Amino acid sequence: MKYFARITKQGKNDYLVEFPDLEGCLTQGDSLKDARQNAHEALNGWLAARCDYNLDIPNPKKRKGKNDYPIDVEFRTALAIILRKNRKAQNMTQTQAAKKLGITQQAYARLEHPYKANPSLSTLEKLSKTLNIDFYFDLAA
Repeated sequence: MKYFARITKQGKNDYLVEFPDLEGCLTQGDSLKDARQNAHEALNGWLAARCDYNLDIPNPKKRKGKNDYPIDVEFRTALAIILRKNRKAQNMTQTQAAKKLGITQQAYARLEHPYKANPSLSTLEKLSKTLNIDFYFDLAA
């Protein structure tokens, strides 16, 4: 999962980073390299905060502008977002999803939390089969 950051040079050593798809997700850097590193931290922090408060997260859009840079979402954060979106698309509560998986609601809630999720391969396989989630994706994409 990637979101695109728009990085524009503001001054000699000042680069502004904005995520057009994520309102209020901003940072800056003293160099392009610094701005891209800060973009990664800002993106993942913004997404994790949205997960914490159970707020909607917009889907990423591809962008092709000369100032648009793809920024990777950390795996745990991407997993939490995918689980949440899939569960909501199926009109399920966390309790209902947990019941389908044969785990407690608290255990399921941890899967939807970027800083607490640490699923085993068998849990990922169970999620894939039970909630119809396709985890067979190209990590380089």
